[in-house]
Parts: sequence; C-alpha cells; structure tokens
Amino acid sequence: MALRISRLWESVVRLGTHAQMSNWERKRTRLLNGISLVAMLGYLFFILSFLAPEHRTTLYESVVSFVIYFVPILLNHFRRYLAAILTFNIFSTLIYTFYAISHGVVDAAEYLLLCSSVASMLFFRNIWAILFFFLLNFSCFWLCKWSFTVMQPFLFMPDGQTLYIENHVFTFLILFLMIYYFKSENKRQENLLKRQNVVLSKEKQKSDSLLLNILPYDTAEELKETGRAKARYYEQVTVMFTDFQQFTQVAEQLTPEELVALVNHYFSAFDTIIGAHKIEKIKTIGDAYLCVGGLPEQNTTHPTDVVSAALEILDFVAAEKVRRVKNGLPYFDLRIGIHTGPVVAGIVGITKFAYDIWGDTVNVAARMESSGEVGKVNISETTCRLVQGQFHCESRGKIQAKNKGEVAMYFVEKLPG
Repeated sequence: MALRISRLWESVVRLGTHAQMSNWERKRTRLLNGISLVAMLGYLFFILSFLAPEHRTTLYESVVSFVIYFVPILLNHFRRYLAAILTFNIFSTLIYTFYAISHGVVDAAEYLLLCSSVASMLFFRNIWAILFFFLLNFSCFWLCKWSFTVMQPFLFMPDGQTLYIENHVFTFLILFLMIYYFKSENKRQENLLKRQNVVLSKEKQKSDSLLLNILPYDTAEELKETGRAKARYYEQVTVMFTDFQQFTQVAEQLTPEELVALVNHYFSAFDTIIGAHKIEKIKTIGDAYLCVGGLPEQNTTHPTDVVSAALEILDFVAAEKVRRVKNGLPYFDLRIGIHTGPVVAGIVGITKFAYDIWGDTVNVAARMESSGEVGKVNISETTCRLVQGQFHCESRGKIQAKNKGEVAMYFVEKLPG
C-alpha cells in the first residue's frame, strides 16, 4: 500500500518534467507539483470535514481552493511552466487575502500568506521576482490586519474557531512541508548529480583509456589540455619493423574476415610482448608492424629491450607455425629489422590523430627488415655495438640496401646456454 502511494505521488510530482530540462527547472517543477499536491490534500481534508449544510461557505471555499491548486499541476503537465508558477503565487496571495478580509480575525487566514511568501523564494531565482512577491504578500498581510480594525467580516463563519486552529496547523504544516520537500529535492538532485558524475567519470576513463591506446600518456595529456601536441626530438631510440612473408598467398586462401582475424591474432601477441618490454607501438601498415623503444619515456635499455622483444616475437611465430602446420591451418613467416638512431615523434593533422615517428632511423630500420631473412632478426651496426655482449651478433658484411648503398648488417640471436 505504501509503495503504491509512493509511486502515485511520484507520478504526480514528475508531471511536466523531461530530459531536456536543466536541474533547476526540473527541481522547481517537481517542487511546485509537490506543494500544490499537499495543498490539494489539505483542502480535500477541509471538504470532507465541512460537508454539513451549516458549513456550506467553508465547503465552497475549500472546493475553489482545491481546484486552484490543481491548475499549476495541470499547467506543468502541458509544459506551461511560467503560467503554473504565476498561477500558484498570485492566486495563493489573492484567495488568502480574500478569506482573511471576508472572514475577519476569527480564522487567522492571513497567516497563510506566509506560505505564499516562502513559495516565491523557492520558485524564482530572479531576486526582483522574489522581492515583488514578498512585498505583495507582506502588503496583503497588513491590509488584512488593517481591515480587521475598520470593517466587519461579510461572510459569517460559524466554524471560525475550528478554522482558526486548522489554519494555524495548516500554515505550519505547509511551511514545514515546503522547506522539507525543498531540502529533499536538493538531496535528490545531489544524488542524481553524483550518479551522473560517476557515469561521466566512467565514460571519461573509457575515453582516456581509448586515447592512451592511440597516443602516449604525455602526448594525450598535452592534447587534452591545449588541443595540440608539439613534436619532440629524441636523440637515440631503437626502431623495429616486422613484415609477414607470403602474405598475399595466404590472403588468397582466406575470406577477408578470416584474414583480419589471423592478422589480429599475430599482432595481438606482438602487442603483449612489446608491452612487457615497455616498447611503444607506433602503427601497423597492412601486414607490417612498427614499434620503438626509448620513447616517450627515454631510457638507456631500449636497444636490449627491442632486440629481446624481437627474439620473443620470432619464438612466438615459430611456435605458431608448428601448431598451425600440424592442424592444417594457414600461418605466417616473419622478417624483423632493427636500427638505433634519432627520430622526431608526434602527431600531425587535426582529425583522426595518430602518433608517428619520422627520420632516417625509421628508413634504415625498414631497410634492415627488407634486407633480412625469414625467421631472423636483422640489425644495423649501430644497434649491434649497443647490444654486444648481451646477444650473439653474426656479421653479414655490407649488403646493398635500397637508396642507402652498402650497409653493414648483423643477424642477432640469444647467447648460447
């Protein structure tokens, strides 16, 4: 029963509210509906209390008041919000002034004007509107007091003593409920705002996580704060290129969906491996994979990190080949090239941001890959000097590389044992 009453109350209170309203407009609409409903219930009590013929005047006044307080709810339902507020405030002031003057001092109806004054402060944000209704109710209150001294009441109230008590109780009850309901609406709005903030925080975390999957942390933060990110020069990093062999032949055997799934399987494993070595993935270009060690956080271990990751990638690819051949599944072989040197890193353009690196170091690493052999990690002389003693480097001599002439190259492997 209590749950049904609560649901019925809520269904009336939220009449006229909609998703496009501001929090203030929603709170004001709910507050006006709630206070009007409380007033209607109060006058419904008066109606039921004064059904006897000798109380006909009080009964008629209660019915009129009941209807008047129903009007703001109806106007809110049809989204006539200003009309609803003005109806409530103006008619409250007028009917309570009329009741007080027509009844005289006997039933203390003038004190209900206090409720109208408080209501104006709850329903308006404009200080001039609040001041206007406050002065209007204040003036009407003293008009009523003055009328008691210069004129006789023109409506006889045989039940004046009862109304005197009920109007005092009603005044304090309405004031209490208005303030209580206002505070409860504030609390409800605070809770709603907290829930919205939690949702926004989760969405922000998702967007930040997505952004960090595209850009390094420092670059992402700079982009969020300033709307752009400056390119940075790195004096020494280690760049790795990988490329699948016989990619075209394998692609011809698969549907597009199967091909993408196969490439994703390999590249996902590469992501995991380089992530363990704190290497930054730059991009994939078709079946090629580009990553770099030593940026955005600079360190001195990047040559070793990248070579270690490259050898782990080769181990994975070799293991996949054995498994897939055994099961009659397509597989890829791989070449890897590595070079160490300076690069410039950053983002360019204004849409679809992508973190990238530029410089001759990138070109040399690409030549290391294209001049290498399947199942081998081909490194430059610069990288070889930096990892000697930690890996076994086998000199290949100087090999002709496109647009680079003869370049010294080395196959790198794990040290024996």
